[in-house]
Order: sequence, then structure tokens, then C-alpha cells
Amino acid sequence: MKSIWTSSSSTLEARRGTGISRGNHMQGVQAMNKMLCVLAVTFAVVVLAFADDAKTIAQRVDDKWIEAFNKKDAAALTALYTADAVLLPQGVDQPIIGTENIRKFMDQMVNEKLENMVLPVAQANMIDPNSLYQAGTWSADAGSQQIKGTYMSVIVRDGADWKYRADTWNMMPPPPATVGSSSANK
Repeated sequence: MKSIWTSSSSTLEARRGTGISRGNHMQGVQAMNKMLCVLAVTFAVVVLAFADDAKTIAQRVDDKWIEAFNKKDAAALTALYTADAVLLPQGVDQPIIGTENIRKFMDQMVNEKLENMVLPVAQANMIDPNSLYQAGTWSADAGSQQIKGTYMSVIVRDGADWKYRADTWNMMPPPPATVGSSSANK
């Protein structure tokens, strides 16, 4: 079987009787190229947005947490967690599960004498379009001493909002006293 296209000095010529003209073919090729370009650009934008959003979303939720904590607003802190959320902070012997238990914990937590808390996001990755995990370090001033620790959270889309589904943190031990310091000589 002969091809309906022949090459003649890098141009394509339609054979007579096929009903396909060179102009129609070129329009089809141009339309296909445009469609492929649109799809490629759309895919690239979606992939970049998906990758960049994890850290942005996590930091936004963390900033709301800091704002509520600084205002000592236990209700606002609790509202940042899903109804089935699980907290696992340092020093608890059982996970804290659900809105009611999280609220009780937050009522106590807002009474702690902590200031200048920061929660920078070190790493955040999308699990799927509706959930991500994040990890990082936190620090705060407790009187004249700075305390710090690590944290890890799972954040999920809950309706129109992003909320914590799982949240755990711990505190690093303070550095050992140095020889000759006033606390070591007492």
C-alpha cells in the first residue's frame, strides 16, 4: 500500500483524490500543537502550585495557631483541629482525641507562661490534594529561658479550611550547665 503523503523538498503534498489538502492538514497540526502546549503549561502550573502550596498552607495554619495562642484563646486553638483530631504532646500518657478533649487540653495550655513562640516550617509535603504533613522546630521564651523542640503535624482540608488532624510535639532538654556557672556552684 502506498502512502498518501510524499516528501518533496521537506514539504508534504497530498495525492489527488484523497480529499485532504495540505492547508487542512497544516491547520490540524497547528491546532494539535496549540492543544499540546496548553496541556503542558496547565500541567506545569498545577504541579508547581501543588508543590509550593504544602509549605504555604502549613505556615498559614501554624500562624493562626500562634495568633490564637498569643491571645490565650483556647476556643480558637481548638477550632484549628478536626473533630477527630489526635494530639500527642510531650508528657501525656495517652493521645488526646476529639474536640472536647482537645479543648480541655487547650484550656490548660493557654495558661502556660510562654511568649515569643515561633513555628517555622522546615519541611511540608502534600500527601494528596487534601492533606499534607509538616515537620519543624519550635521555640518560645519561658521567663528568662528559651525553650525549644520539634513537631510534626498532619493537616487536612476540612470543608473550606485547612486543619490539624494529627499534631505531636516535644521539648528538647536544656543544655547542660557549664562548669563555673552560677547554677553549678550552688
